[in-house]
Amino acid sequence: MNAAAPNLAPLNRTLDQELAALVRGASFECLVCGEFVLHVHGALACPECRSIVGEGQNVPDVELPSVEQAG
Repeated sequence: MNAAAPNLAPLNRTLDQELAALVRGASFECLVCGEFVLHVHGALACPECRSIVGEGQNVPDVELPSVEQAG
């Protein structure tokens, strides 16, 4: 017996979709390294890889805690 396979939606998302999920708060995962991000002064920052995501041209200069300090 050969059952018809259901249509499966792809699970991988585009970078734009991942970034939109991160900015709206649906995801807390850094797009670069996969660690949790911090919400700091209107931007999202990763203490592990030091990447910062902010809207517009005014990304704040953020002093992130080092990984050694955090844990």
